[in-house]
Amino acid sequence: MNCVPNQDHNRDYIVQFPDSAPILQDSQSSNEGPIRRFSMVEKNHRFSFRETSSSMPLPHLWYSTEEVINALKLFLDAGDNLTRSATYRYDLVDLTRQVLSKLGNQVYLDVMTAYQEKDAKALNFHSQKFLDLIKDIDELLASDNNFLLGTWLESAKSLAVNDRERRQYQWNARTQVTMWYDNTKTNQSRLHDYANKFWSGLLRSYYLPRASTYFSYLSPSLQQNPDFALEKWRMDWISYSNNWQAGMEVYPTEAAGDSIAISKALLKKYFS
Repeated sequence: MNCVPNQDHNRDYIVQFPDSAPILQDSQSSNEGPIRRFSMVEKNHRFSFRETSSSMPLPHLWYSTEEVINALKLFLDAGDNLTRSATYRYDLVDLTRQVLSKLGNQVYLDVMTAYQEKDAKALNFHSQKFLDLIKDIDELLASDNNFLLGTWLESAKSLAVNDRERRQYQWNARTQVTMWYDNTKTNQSRLHDYANKFWSGLLRSYYLPRASTYFSYLSPSLQQNPDFALEKWRMDWISYSNNWQAGMEVYPTEAAGDSIAISKALLKKYFS
């Protein structure tokens, strides 16, 4: 959550997208030298991490990205006799989500690097990869009942005794996990991304349009050389967010898909 200013937390750009222009500022130097990071190497449209040095700012991590990828591989290898275990499947979905969200952090930084280097081809490639990751994570989360937006919304609506309350309770539930309603037309609430929830339905319908809208302003800014239209993006995004909060769309409350098969496919897609 970001309700405490300057709080140190494990940030993921997919659910806490930077509200800023695409400028990479040098991080503060330390006595230990440049920050160690993992950069992506494309291999036939798949990716691996290699450790390098960089002055680019990074999301805080409590653990090595490479170690969590290895943990996922080991977890899958050890699961042959646990396919019927709901606990195993839950942990597998959460671990796979964790691996892909860290990859998403790196892809976002690659988008910013491409913009700064005025590389339109790389910008389009990495922007699309970031959006694909959101879609893939949403599909993964949809395979387990514990990661569904619909469950949260239906639980809130079930407390209502009439249609007016039902609309209000759904609005409350949507607002609580997205942007609290003290925003202006051009400034998000300080409590935007309050919950940082990785829930199927929320990623595809809320976080995906946010990133897509932001990236849609990057390409014209790069190709036509105007300043990045940060305020216009904020207006578009805040308007979308407020409309989404007032929406009445129904989201699934039952899982769909085989979490083990999906996890294996995503590991192969991005890291083989």
